[in-house]
Amino acid sequence: MDTVRNCCVITLLCLTLGLAVAGCAPRERRPLSFADQQALAANKECRAQATQMNNEWRGDTSYAPWRAYYDMCMSRFEISDQQMRRLRLP
Repeated sequence: MDTVRNCCVITLLCLTLGLAVAGCAPRERRPLSFADQQALAANKECRAQATQMNNEWRGDTSYAPWRAYYDMCMSRFEISDQQMRRLRLP
């Protein structure tokens, strides 16, 4: 009986280890389109500008003055809300 239990425990441990290794494997991502690269560059620029304009900002992207400037900057670069959501930008 102990042999069967040990075998089941070893099997479960191997399956768990296999799933953990498979879950940690790097996933291949499709290359970013030119528009997505431009959106990421705009995000970087707008975050820097919004932070510079609102120096009280402490990292919360819902801070109203920071958010207003960031949104204005992103719209100036013609980055849509849909594109921001797809790229998971703030």
